[in-house]
Amino acid sequence: MTFEDIYKELNLLASEEDGDDFEEMAKRSINLHYFELLSETNTDLERREFTITTESGVSKIGMPLYVADVLNIEDDDNDRPLDLYGPHAFDRRHSGTNTSGTPEEAFWIGEHGVQKQPTATGALTVESSDNTDTGGNYQIVIHGMVGGVDTREVVDFTGTTPASTSNSFDASVNAIGIRRVVLKNNNNTTFVGNVTIKDAAGVTLAVIPPYYGDSPSYQWWELWPYPSSVQTFVVRSLAQKPPLINPDDWPEIPDMFHDLLIYGPQSVLLAGKGKEAAASRALQKYIDRKRAFMGVKQHRGVKQRRFRNVSNPYVHRGNLRKIPNAVE
Repeated sequence: MTFEDIYKELNLLASEEDGDDFEEMAKRSINLHYFELLSETNTDLERREFTITTESGVSKIGMPLYVADVLNIEDDDNDRPLDLYGPHAFDRRHSGTNTSGTPEEAFWIGEHGVQKQPTATGALTVESSDNTDTGGNYQIVIHGMVGGVDTREVVDFTGTTPASTSNSFDASVNAIGIRRVVLKNNNNTTFVGNVTIKDAAGVTLAVIPPYYGDSPSYQWWELWPYPSSVQTFVVRSLAQKPPLINPDDWPEIPDMFHDLLIYGPQSVLLAGKGKEAAASRALQKYIDRKRAFMGVKQHRGVKQRRFRNVSNPYVHRGNLRKIPNAVE
């Protein structure tokens, strides 16, 4: 079943019209249950390989938005991987140094709201790829440094026409200038287009698809020595699986268990509409079908784990960092 098939079936079961507020609630509930099933069967991440390109003299680098965990960083030019260190071991070895050369080591330093920091001091611009994202219902909150002072600014989107900040945000090469960006959609609106943030020099700092949530997080890593030239590294990672967003999106669970994404949301949504008996029957079907689903997944050797939080399926999981093979 496609995503559209599922939420239209929920509309039908609840006697609701297509395209109303109930459908929006159904879509969110479907994704919450979808990520619960992926997480409980340890299949919510997938391996992905990509390249990053350094800049001369810039030691800190942001990973793509979808990265959940970095497995290794490889220097193909010299046929060797970079050593990944924990922050304490890294600081003991290199605290206060700014040696330049070919990077040999790296460590995770945190998560921030943009993939690149401003290269020039000045106003930032924000825009959407869709003209319907405009006005006071579509805003972005930027937290960053202005004259060395942590500053918050709210900007209204003007669709595909760039909107500028009133503050002049600091350029930042090897420090964190922009800490966090938060997309605000008011009065039950949702962003349609991709959001692009640029610095005063026109350099793209982040491109945020609407399905990555209201406060996207990019992993940041520091390289040592500082790159002395432009160099490309291969990164192997565990990547977030995206939520169901487009009508033709296909849930990545076996077809025979797609009905779980009807019974689970139905048990929640119908209870909210006062149909407790129907919600109770749906919940029992969800429990029974989920038991069968877990049995199939465990039979295939997938390790079961406890699902901890379904409140937001878009939250990145880097708050509990464990760097593979890191030296502490």
